[in-house]
Amino acid sequence: MAYTIIEIERKTGVSSRTLRFWLDKGLFPFVEKDKNGVRYFSEKDLEWVIWVDCYRQIGMSIEDLKRYIFLCAKGKDTAKERLEIILKLKEKTLKDMKKLENIIKKLDFKIDYYEKMVMENKDELNPLSKDYIKRKKRVKI
Repeated sequence: MAYTIIEIERKTGVSSRTLRFWLDKGLFPFVEKDKNGVRYFSEKDLEWVIWVDCYRQIGMSIEDLKRYIFLCAKGKDTAKERLEIILKLKEKTLKDMKKLENIIKKLDFKIDYYEKMVMENKDELNPLSKDYIKRKKRVKI
């Protein structure tokens, strides 16, 4: 089965504008055109769009993707190099996840803080607020 750009957009959620940009950058060298210049994607092309979208979402550059495509086209002799690329992507993604987990913890703290503020109608942490409640220093005996 062959799909148009609009059909690929509907199936993947990748905008037709982005697909055209990627096509212009050479990320889909195997997509065929008819005599009118309409591009048609095969099932394999659809799968590749999904992978390109995944790689782009985790920060793989267009140039790195082009290199990866070049290696894929060379066949099994480049499998080791492709494996190294994917392992590095995974490592980077795991580091990014750790950063995001830390951010989520900070956001959870703020959510708890504001929920408490809403319930108690007190602002105990923000010295810039006009409602800030100064804490008395305890004197050690």
